[in-house]
Amino acid sequence: MIRRGLTVLLFLLTWGIGAQPVLVIRISGIEGRPNYGRDLLAQALKAAGYFPRFELVGEYPSPRREAMLADGRLSVSLLGQTPERDAKFLAVRVGVTDNLMGKRLLFITKGSQKDYDKVKTLDDLRRLGKVAGVGSSWADGPIWAANRLPSQGIEGNWKVLYSLVASGKRGVDYLPRSVMEIAAESRRHPELDVEQNLMLVYPADHILYVSPQAAELKGPLEKALVLARDSGLIKRLVVQKFPEVFSPSLGLDRRIVIPLALP
Repeated sequence: MIRRGLTVLLFLLTWGIGAQPVLVIRISGIEGRPNYGRDLLAQALKAAGYFPRFELVGEYPSPRREAMLADGRLSVSLLGQTPERDAKFLAVRVGVTDNLMGKRLLFITKGSQKDYDKVKTLDDLRRLGKVAGVGSSWADGPIWAANRLPSQGIEGNWKVLYSLVASGKRGVDYLPRSVMEIAAESRRHPELDVEQNLMLVYPADHILYVSPQAAELKGPLEKALVLARDSGLIKRLVVQKFPEVFSPSLGLDRRIVIPLALP
């Protein structure tokens, strides 16, 4: 009788109360730190009737996460969509930030705002000739090239871009960051200014990539994220997790929107 009870308990732990399997998901993150990806997937999967269990494997820059996706050390990762990633991984084509990742503000060298005040259009920005610093694996690099905007890609640790922009003497004039990222980072980088007037926007969001080593997760994750998008869960969660994005200090409503085309 005891053995039978243990067997039933094991079955329930493995498959969940409603006979849905527990989905074991290895995702980047550190326990106790904010983790939008985990929170989104947890809520979306539970709303769709699944039972997720997350294993956090540390925080890493995107090139390392791609390597870990390729060999299965990560099950999933939120990344900017690129043709290269589409070819290597299983793409769940649902934007996960309500396109906030496609809205880019600029960290600029302190005291250089006057250089940007004259910019009203994409042509103005081209003529200005300022060079963007971007991570080599970011979607921004190909997008800047497609729009004939100069950029410099940084291999490895892209975070050196903060100091390169701050110096004003290293050939990198500004650092584009999503409105979500710049809202969180601006207080940590008082050596930089946030450009006050512009918002560069391209029609691409971060999406979820699934490791080919965890292909069985793609169907449930796709079902859950489509439902999360259509029910408004993603939009509500973005507002809840990133309220500073919508604060008057960033002034999104008053900025000049410069659309950028995709490659």
